[in-house]
Amino acid sequence: MSKEIIVEHLARVEGHGGIEVTVEGEKVKDVKMGIFEGPRFFEAIIEGVKYDKVPDVMRRICAICTAAHSLASIRAIEKAFKVGVTPQTKLLRDLLIHGEMIESHGLHVFMLALPDYLGYPDAISMVDKYAREVKAALQLKKAGNMIHIALSGREVHGMNERVGGFSTIPKEEDLLTIRKAMESSKATAELAVKLFTSLDIPIFAHSDNSLMALDPGEKFGYIGDYVLISDGERRRVEEYKQLTNEKVVKHSHAKHSSYKGSPFMVGALPRVLLCKDKLYGTAKELFKEHEDKLDQRNSLNNNLAQAIELVHCVDRCIEDIDKLLSNGLEKEELVQIEPRESSAVNAVEAPRGILYHDYSFDENGCVTKANVITPTAMNCANIEKDFRVTVGRLVAERKKNLEAPLELIARAYDPCISCSAHLIKVKFL
Repeated sequence: MSKEIIVEHLARVEGHGGIEVTVEGEKVKDVKMGIFEGPRFFEAIIEGVKYDKVPDVMRRICAICTAAHSLASIRAIEKAFKVGVTPQTKLLRDLLIHGEMIESHGLHVFMLALPDYLGYPDAISMVDKYAREVKAALQLKKAGNMIHIALSGREVHGMNERVGGFSTIPKEEDLLTIRKAMESSKATAELAVKLFTSLDIPIFAHSDNSLMALDPGEKFGYIGDYVLISDGERRRVEEYKQLTNEKVVKHSHAKHSSYKGSPFMVGALPRVLLCKDKLYGTAKELFKEHEDKLDQRNSLNNNLAQAIELVHCVDRCIEDIDKLLSNGLEKEELVQIEPRESSAVNAVEAPRGILYHDYSFDENGCVTKANVITPTAMNCANIEKDFRVTVGRLVAERKKNLEAPLELIARAYDPCISCSAHLIKVKFL
C-alpha cells in the first residue's frame, strides 16, 4: 500500500522548490530537493558588459542579499584590475554587509523560524501573545534597512557602492540616527539568543556535518580571501572549484556541491563555529555561555548561530559608525581604474553562507566569462542529507507526520530560492 502526502505551499521560505521523499517499508528509498526556478542567465547576461556596469546587473540576482552580491562583484573587479580602496571605503563596506545581515537575520530568526518552535503557523499569529517581541523584531530589521538606504541609496538594489568606492557618502546625522537605532536594537538581538537557547531543538537531523566559512582575519566578519574548513584546512578562495565540485542533478535546476565526496554546509553555524575565536564583545560572551548548544552535527542549530550573529552585527555597526565619525567623513573620488586582460575570484559571506563571484575580462575591461556560486546551491546536497537522515530516523520510530520536520530543516537553512511556491511529497510504498 502506498501513501502520498503533499504540502503545496511551504510558507516562510524564500523561493520556489520542492522536496520528494520516497519510503518503501521502513527504508528511505529516495530523497530529492529540487529547485524549480528557471535558469536566470546572469552570467551570460554580463558577457561583453564593461566592468563598471557589472555590479549594477549582478546585485539584482537577489533582493535579500543585494549588498553581498554587490560587494562580491565589486571586489572581484577590483582584484582583477589590482585596485586598492581607502580605509573609509573599507569601513563603509563593512557597515553595509553587517547591516544586510541584520535585516536578513532579523526577519528570518523572528518571523520565519521562531513560529515553528512556538507552535504558530506564522508571525502574524504570534501577535496576540508576543506583540512586544514581534514589534521589536520589526524595529531590528528596520535598523538594518536604514544602513542599506544610507549607504546604498535605497532598501533594495541600491546603486551607490561602486568599483573603487562610493558615489556619495552618508551624512553624519544619518549615521548618528542609525547608531541610535542600533543601540535601541541591542536588547532585541540578545532576546533572539535567549529565545533559541530556551527552546528544545530536535535532534532528528543529527549526522556528520562538514562546514565551510570565510576566514575574516583577526576579527569576526564577512569578507575574506581564504576559506576555513572543518577538517582543519584553509584554502584560497581562488580554489573554489576544488572546494565546491559542482555537478548537475536531474531533479533540480540548481547544481549540487561536494567536498572530498561529501556534502557540506555554509551559513551562520559554520561561521560561528569555525570563527569562534574571532568573536568578541557580547557575542563572544553569549557564544561561550551557550557553546554546548551549538552542536556541529545538528543543522537546526543554524538559527541560534544567526541569533548570535545578530548580536555581533549590532555591536559591529555601532563600532563602524564610531570609527567613521571619529575619523571624519570625507568626500572621496572613485579610484581610477585601468582595465586590462585579467581574471579574479572574490567571495563574501552572504547571510546564508559563502558567495563566489568569478570574472574574466578582455583588454577593454569587458567580461568574457563569469561564474557565480550561491550559498543555497552549495547547501542543497547537505539539506538532502539531513532529510534522508531525518526520515530514516522518524520512520524507524514509526512517526507518521514527516512534513513538519522536513519544513523545520528547510527553514533552518534559510534558503534563498527566489520565488514563493513550494512542494513536498512523501511517498510510502
